[in-house]
Amino acid sequence: MNAAGTSRSAKPGGRTLANDAYERVRAAILTGRFRPGDRLRFADLQALCGMSVTPVREALARLTAEGFAVLDDHRGYSVASLSLSELRDITANRKRCEGEALRLSIARGDAEWEARIVASHHLLSRLPQGREDMPSVISAGWDARHAAYHQALISACGSPILLDICARLFAHADRYRRISVSLAGAQRDAAAEHRLILERALARDADAAVEALQAHYQNTADAIEAFLETAG
Repeated sequence: MNAAGTSRSAKPGGRTLANDAYERVRAAILTGRFRPGDRLRFADLQALCGMSVTPVREALARLTAEGFAVLDDHRGYSVASLSLSELRDITANRKRCEGEALRLSIARGDAEWEARIVASHHLLSRLPQGREDMPSVISAGWDARHAAYHQALISACGSPILLDICARLFAHADRYRRISVSLAGAQRDAAAEHRLILERALARDADAAVEALQAHYQNTADAIEAFLETAG
């Protein structure tokens, strides 16, 4: 296959077609365009990505390895289902890993780290969580700022490997977190939870900050768990 046709073709910034296909299909899963259990047909994905089958196939292999898709010999690829056991596993590991990353960041973070978490929290607080036309759906702008805030909190931990683990867990939790917007919005003040984590981190109270972060994740998990148990 020539350079123009391969899925590894270089793009501006060192990107490849396979990377682009991965990001587009992953985004479609995270935003609910493809729902849990939906078939991931090559024709549909090629149309979505505007690419040949090869980069799409590589994207699906990567998504399967990361747990976003599953491969069945008879049905082909489909979006991975949501489950209580996976939710509990993700939540426990997020609390463990991000809690440790936050603790390390509080110990090692300097004034620039403080500036990052204050700025990212300010940007997050300036946007409503839900879309104006559909409050039960997370707005794209808020979603990006929310991810940036949580990343900033742990950004001074000093461990690229730990940050990579946390990023992967965040992505897995995202499929579940989106459900919580329509479930717990009236009963829960997520903005206050974010603010409390910030205040305790700035006060350099590691135990209290980690406790607030872990409670934040558990509150989300509890709301989703109640929904999944009812739906099941």
